Amino acid sequence: MDHVTLVGSLVMRTVPWMIPLLTIGIFIADFLSPVEVAVSILYVLPILLTLLSPRARDPIYFSVAATVLTWIDLLVKPGGVPISYAVSNRVLGTMVLWVIAIGLMRYRRTQQALTSARVEQAHAEGLMIVAQEARDRADRDIVRAVVRREQAEEQLIVNQLRMEGIIESAMDAIITVDEKHNVVLFNGAAEQMFGCSADEATGRPLDRFLPERFRETHRDHIRAFGQSGVTTRKMGKLGTVKGLRSNGEEFPIEASISHIAVEKRNFFTVILRDITERKQAEEAIREGERKLATLIGNLPGFVYRCQSNRDWSFEYVSEGVCDLTGYTTEEYLVQRSISYGTTMHPDDRERVWREVQAALEEHRPFEMTYRILTRSDEVKWVWERGEGIYITEGPLDYVEGFVTDVTERKRAEQLLRQSEESYRRLIAFSPYAILVNRGDRIVFANDQAIKLFGAVRANEILDKSLLELIHPDHHAVVRERIHELLEGRQAVPVSEDKIVRLDGMTIDVEVSATRFTDEGGPAILVMLRDVSERKRLQEQLRRTERIAELGTLASGMAHEIGTPMNVILGRAEYLMDRVTEEPIKKGLHTIVTQVERITKVMNQLLSFARRKPPERCPLDLQKVIEDSVEMFHERLARNRIHVQMELEASCPMVLADADHMGQVAINLIMNALHAMPDGGTLYVGLVPVQQMAQLTIADTGHGMPQDVVKKIFEPFFTTKEFGKGTGLGLTVVKGIIEEHQGSITVESEEGKGTTFKVLLPVADRHT
Repeated sequence: MDHVTLVGSLVMRTVPWMIPLLTIGIFIADFLSPVEVAVSILYVLPILLTLLSPRARDPIYFSVAATVLTWIDLLVKPGGVPISYAVSNRVLGTMVLWVIAIGLMRYRRTQQALTSARVEQAHAEGLMIVAQEARDRADRDIVRAVVRREQAEEQLIVNQLRMEGIIESAMDAIITVDEKHNVVLFNGAAEQMFGCSADEATGRPLDRFLPERFRETHRDHIRAFGQSGVTTRKMGKLGTVKGLRSNGEEFPIEASISHIAVEKRNFFTVILRDITERKQAEEAIREGERKLATLIGNLPGFVYRCQSNRDWSFEYVSEGVCDLTGYTTEEYLVQRSISYGTTMHPDDRERVWREVQAALEEHRPFEMTYRILTRSDEVKWVWERGEGIYITEGPLDYVEGFVTDVTERKRAEQLLRQSEESYRRLIAFSPYAILVNRGDRIVFANDQAIKLFGAVRANEILDKSLLELIHPDHHAVVRERIHELLEGRQAVPVSEDKIVRLDGMTIDVEVSATRFTDEGGPAILVMLRDVSERKRLQEQLRRTERIAELGTLASGMAHEIGTPMNVILGRAEYLMDRVTEEPIKKGLHTIVTQVERITKVMNQLLSFARRKPPERCPLDLQKVIEDSVEMFHERLARNRIHVQMELEASCPMVLADADHMGQVAINLIMNALHAMPDGGTLYVGLVPVQQMAQLTIADTGHGMPQDVVKKIFEPFFTTKEFGKGTGLGLTVVKGIIEEHQGSITVESEEGKGTTFKVLLPVADRHT
């Protein structure tokens, strides 16, 4: 539709111009040719223009043009008609042309007037419609305005309530004053801060909440602020001032201020914050920083912050680095002429890098000891502890730590290691058994101690109580010594005690103990020495001395008693041959028997005291044993004693004195007979044991308790009834065996019997 309208409009604009152009073209064609068509066309054209042209004045313009062109045509080209006719014809045509043109023009004007009236009427109706719509819109706008006003009033109330809520719930004091600096608003925080209610504060000067010395300055500040054109000044712009509570207490506050003009009146609002706690915290921080600076300055080393690179570039390092390395903080931080990475000893740099990086990857602290090279190329040992710092959860920010000089400690550790090595060797090669007792438990035992207690490994002794290894008879004494040492006594005197080996054997030891303290706490060092051999030698010496005394006594007795005894014996035997009375004869027989007994004892004493050196030669011990057993054949049978003999023919000969060996066999068999008065079994064995011959004589008699076994070889010790034994038989036997470089042992159990074992060296084949 728009396209058609556009085309019609274009035609209406172009046609009025096309007609004159066409007329001029026809006129020129008529002028140049004999055909008379121009005049007729010129009369018709204004009518067409009047009908086609949208403009009201176009017919007049075209009629004038047609009239002029018609008369020009008459003057220029008279033609073949009379002039009067041509003139009359043109006058008449011109009159008709103008009458028609004017009539058409008036008709158009009338039409246009009618059209304008209709348009104006339509326009008036449109205006009325528009006015009604405008009135409706105005009504609607009025309604909306009323609604908006109500909403605005409600929002204003809400904002006022919100503002009041904010002001009352604010943690900072909010105070508004008028131009005269009188309080008009005083929130709850201000009441709490100054200890004054809002009613008490309202209408009174703000200055009352400031110390006297600040009031004039405060008024000047507010006056200058009101004239500055600035509406707000942020918290802290005025700096820290002092507030004054109702009780007269001054306290630090931080203030901000703003002002606003309401109905040409200026109001100032101040926001106050009590910064007492912050000031205290700042003071505490400053004091902490001062203490930290003092501490860092007095540390035997330096504190650092560095980058995690191979140069360990310092971002901060304390002054202690100069004392440790010889390089100043300026060289590390400002000039960057040296880095801590180059200060490290070349042999330790890679190890330090690996250990630190491993710790940083695992987000854990690190500790290490390494060497550095000082400015003077001195090697120092340092100990470092540090950790990675992560300000955010992102990558590592830097490394912080502490480094201190441990060169002297390293030297001391070296000396300590040397000392410990020396101590270890001393302990290892010491002839003493050494134990360390801590907390009533043995925590160390050297090789000698392991051997002394019959253990194979140290853990058989470790963790035992010391009293477990001490004979019960000595527990009270040992317990008292331990108590004295733990109470502070440095050492206790050397004493002799008895220990119990793991196999149950009791050993005499010499014990010394001292108290010491190490990293594990207080402990007791116990040194033990086996004195069993020494006591045996002492006992042997005592016995030798006693034997010597007995020898002297026996010599005297043999001289002083022997002769009278011989006289008594001779006289008694003489009288026995001459008397016939049985009672007298029986008495004389008793005299002879007792004298013979005395003589026998004297002979044993002389044999014991003046035993001649053995005449040793290769001896068939089996033959000696068989002969000795044969001597007791009748008595063994009478006492119902069964003899079991196991004499190995392969047993080699021994290097011994035949008489002495016979005496040994007879004494041991006699002891067995005495132990089995009601019968039993006598075992006699002979077997080779390595380079020794072992003679075993055992009985199934009543046996002996252990305390008796210990004394069995002592002189004059006997288990027989009084008058039936001298207590010298086994003493003589032991002496003979020891003279032959042999040994004799006894094992006995009450109710089961006794076993004697004699070991004698075999004779050399070439002897």
